[in-house]
Amino acid sequence: MAERIIAIGGVPATGKTTLMRKIIKYYMPLKTFKYKLVRGLYNKNKNIYIIGIYNDELFSGTDKLSMAVQPNFIEFLSKIKNSKVIFEGDRLFNQSLFDEIECKKIILQAEKNIINQRHIKRNDSQTEKFLKAKKTKIKNILENNDVLLYNNNTEDDSKIILNDIIKLLN
Repeated sequence: MAERIIAIGGVPATGKTTLMRKIIKYYMPLKTFKYKLVRGLYNKNKNIYIIGIYNDELFSGTDKLSMAVQPNFIEFLSKIKNSKVIFEGDRLFNQSLFDEIECKKIILQAEKNIINQRHIKRNDSQTEKFLKAKKTKIKNILENNDVLLYNNNTEDDSKIILNDIIKLLN
């Protein structure tokens, strides 16, 4: 199993992908990798895997992976001993994965007005039903797991979270 796994979750518009883009920038240079349905970026010197597909599109990360990725991801973790893995997003951030693997769980939250502003800024079309389902999922994970909970309202908040994650990965 990988040496350390960090999972970042939160309801939509809490800044998960934006934070991951900062992590990617910090760990450059990175190469792409593929293992069955698992895709991502890899820093050879630091032995860090960033799971997900990151491009210029609004929704990136694990959202770009197959819905069937989880079994391949668990298998992948068993093959990369002494490595560190980080991912964000709904595709893998779920209780069924947490029942299978040991990982550090981080949940980002933001004030409602900040989340609303972010939805408007990115012009997304997520339905109320979808958003409510994501909120319930995160609430259930919070209730059933030890998590690090971060407020991600400002750029200063984001810098603190980034620094804490870098410490966890190093």
